[in-house]
Order: sequence, then structure tokens, then C-alpha cells
Amino acid sequence: MKQDTTKLDKIDKHILKELQVRADIPNKELAEIVGLSPSACLRRVSHLKKKGVIRRIVALVDPAHLDRRLTAIITVRLVRHGPEYRRDFLKRIRNEPTVSQCYMVSGDTSCVLIMHVADMEEYTELADRLFHEDKNVATFTTHLVMNTIKMETAIALE
Repeated sequence: MKQDTTKLDKIDKHILKELQVRADIPNKELAEIVGLSPSACLRRVSHLKKKGVIRRIVALVDPAHLDRRLTAIITVRLVRHGPEYRRDFLKRIRNEPTVSQCYMVSGDTSCVLIMHVADMEEYTELADRLFHEDKNVATFTTHLVMNTIKMETAIALE
């Protein structure tokens, strides 16, 4: 599927920059910041949503406040890579609430997962279920996050 490469002007980029920092900003305030009327600003934001530039508006929650104090970054190498071989694995990953991100990547690693769990007991149970029991998982390596230095979701705009 070809992605729409919508051309963004200076005002669109300014809107996106502001929304990436504070997605809950009232439209009237956003309009003032970017130099538009509230109705024109609302039309611009609606257009950016419709075109898929803005995928969704979310709240970023600190996992520690939800008793998810352990963040694990897991690299997984699959035995076979065809769609029919990875389908079941990816379905389990999509349905696993502790996995917040999954990236299919190139190189020796097949995919990279980021998950938030309460403790090592929960992690071990998940590792057994998601990795050890899957015959298509050749190996996996877990990196436990000791300290988060930077965690940004914003995309750099010129």
C-alpha cells in the first residue's frame, strides 16, 4: 500500500510541533500560537488526521505508576521469516498487553520488542509463553532497562 506523502507547509509543521509537545492543547490556544483563526486551525488539524499525518492522539503514561517498573527490550531471531511462519508469533505479540512496541528489523535480529512488566516473575512467565514455547523463535536476548536517559515520541521537524 502506497503511503500518501502529503506536502506540509510551514503552518502544518508548526501545528505538528506544538501537538507533539502537548496534544491536549485547546484549539483556540493552538490557533493563537500558529497564527490562525480557531476555525482554520481546526480544519488544518482535521486534514492532518484525515491524511494520516496525525495517526492518533494519546496520553503517555509512566509505567511505574501502573506497577510496571521493569522495562525490557527484547531482540528476537526467528528460524523462518516468511509471512506464514511469523503470522502466529506476530498475532501473539499484537495481543500481548505488556508489549508496547514491536519492530520488524533487518539484519541478524528479526524483531525488537519493548515490554513493561511488574517484576522478573511476570517477565519469566511471558518469556516462556512468547519465546520458549514458539518453535519458530531461534533465540531471544533481553536487555533490562536500568535508567531511561531519553524517551521522546516527537518526530523532528525542521
